[in-house]
Amino acid sequence: MNQKWAVVVFIVAFGAFLRATVSLHSYSGSGKPPMFGDFEAQRHWQEITVNLPVKDWYRNTTDNDLLYWGLDYPPLTAYHSWACGKIAELVDPAFVSLHSSRGISSDSHKLFMRLTVLLADLLIYLPAVFWGCSAVWKRIQLTKTSASWKILHLFLAMSFPGQILIDNGHFQYNNISLGFTIWAIVSLLHDHIFLASFLFTLALNYKQMSLYHALPFFFYLLAKCVPGQRNKLSFGEALKRLLGIAGVVVATFFVLWLPWITNLEDLLQILRRIFPIYRGLFEDKVANFWCTFNAIFKFKDAIPKEKMAIYCLTATIASVLPSSINLFINSSKKNFLLSLINASLGFFLFSFQVHEKSILLVTLPVILAFPLDPVMCIWLLEIATFSMFPLLQKDGLFVAFLGLQGIFLLSIRLFHLLGSKLEKRNMDFLLLGHFNLSRKTSWKDTLTLWGFYLSLTGQISLLIGQEFSKPPENLPYLYPYLISAFSGLHFMAFFLYFNVKQLFSL
Repeated sequence: MNQKWAVVVFIVAFGAFLRATVSLHSYSGSGKPPMFGDFEAQRHWQEITVNLPVKDWYRNTTDNDLLYWGLDYPPLTAYHSWACGKIAELVDPAFVSLHSSRGISSDSHKLFMRLTVLLADLLIYLPAVFWGCSAVWKRIQLTKTSASWKILHLFLAMSFPGQILIDNGHFQYNNISLGFTIWAIVSLLHDHIFLASFLFTLALNYKQMSLYHALPFFFYLLAKCVPGQRNKLSFGEALKRLLGIAGVVVATFFVLWLPWITNLEDLLQILRRIFPIYRGLFEDKVANFWCTFNAIFKFKDAIPKEKMAIYCLTATIASVLPSSINLFINSSKKNFLLSLINASLGFFLFSFQVHEKSILLVTLPVILAFPLDPVMCIWLLEIATFSMFPLLQKDGLFVAFLGLQGIFLLSIRLFHLLGSKLEKRNMDFLLLGHFNLSRKTSWKDTLTLWGFYLSLTGQISLLIGQEFSKPPENLPYLYPYLISAFSGLHFMAFFLYFNVKQLFSL
């Protein structure tokens, strides 16, 4: 037992070390006036929340110019910004001084901001990842139960490059909303439905993009409220459970939105801020359906934003309903994880106003579902990080990107060399230098093996082209588009694969 916990502590500490190391690199908007990127956005929200009354946090006023990084996340983000801002005032009031702190870039302030992200990692995200991995192994019927598999799962989850590069590099607090979501998943896997409802409501109120996971939570919880032999509930007990879940959700929303609920205009203003249709179909080059095929048909220019928003909503609902309905009919814990993957992929591919960073919402259930399908999960995680490369390169994180991707992929080779008892049938495809087609394999294994290596070859080719080949003058964004389209085609294939896996119980 002591040896087990020593290994766990080492892996978690290594995950924290990677995050601290990436924190030494550049960040979004470093030295780039007048907006200074996401780093400044997070700092500015601290400035606004500690200096202005709550009613003005989302309003356009003389002291709160919404065109300069106005708050566009739900109230829990605002409260977190206020808490960080209050601590910042104690450290150095200049960090959040109204107006005069804009664009501050002192070493002491960078250290403070980086430490706030690391603190969220240590208090919320990393513990959630550990218990999430543990809950999957304990609560889902798995054929792989060796300690080596569990250690590898935890190591890959802790060292996943995408989340580290965005939160600790680019600079955001996705670790908080993702952490709450993982804790909610853990609660559901342990059948604590009311706690899960509370925790997922916190995730929704920190970042509205947590809606990517909302339908699986809704249908799974609804399935647990069906009376009869299925749940061994009488009609009265089922109704009581349903009303209890609704009460937890409504009460949590009520408390968090309390400062604004007495004024309809205040509520509408927050909704306009967190669902900004005016910002367009997508930003930059994002690896979803609309951006990938925008080169063939100019969705962004040919269709008015309001109509495009309706089309996106329709396409998104159509894409996620099959897996959601299947989850309601077959509400197993395994199906719940697969539905989370399918719903988040559907939202990422087809919804309106998607950011490249939103792929992290897809990777969250994929990380947890690793034991269910190791090959495809690792492949999806790897291409997800690659899809964000144009953003990461813009932030000066090229070296960090290469280093973390290398650690993530080669860690499996390391486990092999250390003599772990991993099931080779599923792992040979990633053991670089262990490319062995001489043994008998199924057509699926062979296809997957070749597909993965061809995918890696394509990624390396695009990276080399980006670095050493100048694009035509009339196509300055050629490589960012090729990277996003290449990744987008992968995500569409994964969307089909995981839907088939869920719907046909493969």
